[in-house]
Amino acid sequence: MDSIHKRERKPAGESRHLMDSLQNEIALDIVSRLPISSLIQFRFVCQTWNMLTHDSRLVDLHLTRALKINPCIIFKSYHPQKEQLFFVELSDHDDDEHTLREIQIPFSASMAKFRVVGSCKGLLCLSGVYDHQAVYIYNPFTAEHKKLPHCNHEFEVNEVVYGFGFHPATNEYKVIKIGYYPHVYYATWSPVNTHDHDLPRSEVHVFSLGSNTWRNLGELPYKLHHSPGVLVSGRLHWVTRFNWHLDRLIVSFDLFNDAFQEVPRPDFNVNLFHCSYHLASLRGCLCTCLLTSNGENLEIWIMEAYNKKESWVKEYNIGASSIVGQDMSPQSYDIWRTSLQKGTVKVMCMLKNGSILLDCQGGILIAYSMHEKILKIISISGMPKSCQATPHVGSLNWIANPT
Repeated sequence: MDSIHKRERKPAGESRHLMDSLQNEIALDIVSRLPISSLIQFRFVCQTWNMLTHDSRLVDLHLTRALKINPCIIFKSYHPQKEQLFFVELSDHDDDEHTLREIQIPFSASMAKFRVVGSCKGLLCLSGVYDHQAVYIYNPFTAEHKKLPHCNHEFEVNEVVYGFGFHPATNEYKVIKIGYYPHVYYATWSPVNTHDHDLPRSEVHVFSLGSNTWRNLGELPYKLHHSPGVLVSGRLHWVTRFNWHLDRLIVSFDLFNDAFQEVPRPDFNVNLFHCSYHLASLRGCLCTCLLTSNGENLEIWIMEAYNKKESWVKEYNIGASSIVGQDMSPQSYDIWRTSLQKGTVKVMCMLKNGSILLDCQGGILIAYSMHEKILKIISISGMPKSCQATPHVGSLNWIANPT
């Protein structure tokens, strides 16, 4: 298994002199087309090439192109002592063999157990599992990272939900931290009900990389599901917990004005006590992904016009009946059926060829072709037994100077 941060200085030879003689604009155009793993190796060839990779024009141009191709997939392995990050660059062909490569985390000694909060425009946000104060913004390919300052809460926090995103209007990355206090578990959770002594049930803080400070937004009257927020239209989205909100609401956080609001969800016409759904982003639209109670189908609804309830459309219905008789391997079919029945299927993203990438059973990737109605396992050598998968755009993006 290769490592992305092994620095081997390659002989420059004639290639260096050729690149030096090219006009800068042409060089930027050529280099911006490299995959991120090649671009990282490129910077170690010579000083001239290294300087080129720090050109803000290259950062912008490469990121623009990277957003239009298949994403990298970041894998976080689960380990009882020390967790690791790996990545794979997806090709344009589902049948290709992909190689998993390790990412060396420069701050792993200070945060052995962590969660991937989210990925946005080339940057990852990681938070500590046991230390709620440990939060890092991190470019896994350049190894640049920033530890966020401590965020103080009024009471001891029992549980934390994080979010990470970027808004183009403000050109700022923000981290959202929602801390829930222990006494919420002994009170009726409702936006309108109060409980003994009027103690706050939660406390919301937002951190802006631009100002480098946390700001207290007060209490949030929703109990959000502990999952990465889905970024659509400059807003992060979560589903509320069933135990406190019987309707399983969708709640958004606007990264422009730092405001929460409910977003209308589709009329599933099912009892959500027996079904579950999660959120995703496809084609830049908010999606709800419903796993039916019989363990036979995955329904994908797309909100074609943001925040318009009437714009919800059931676009895809992926299930056993829709793929019967198709040309697919028994292994793909068995994994798909088992994942459906266990409710472990997650919609990740849409690939360049129009297929939908699904995460089944924690790290097994399957591509679903909507036109052929075929499921194909993405073959990856060296995969750990259990891991969390996150789509990620590989980029040279800097934390100090966000694009």
